[in-house]
Amino acid sequence: MAELKEVADQFAKDLMGQNIAGLMLVFTPEGMNKAMTLQTQLQAQGPRKPATSYDVNVGQPDGEDTPVDLVMKGEDGELTIATRWREVEGSWKVNDLALKE
Repeated sequence: MAELKEVADQFAKDLMGQNIAGLMLVFTPEGMNKAMTLQTQLQAQGPRKPATSYDVNVGQPDGEDTPVDLVMKGEDGELTIATRWREVEGSWKVNDLALKE
């Protein structure tokens, strides 16, 4: 199994590149519902310029989840997406995500 940092890094790259197919593979069903809610929130904020870089900050495991902050950086500033990753059948999956204030 790949390390969480590597998987989260690829997830951030897929976010930057708007690689929907790559993103879809990483969500649990609960995570997919949260992603759709997040998409609605982002659309309500109006258009943003694409991210040009990012940081991946892996936290300490909390129960069966591990928090990972994805800091997306661009001309509009930084946007932090708080994600929670869970190991499911030998793969890391996003089980929860939300904008971090």
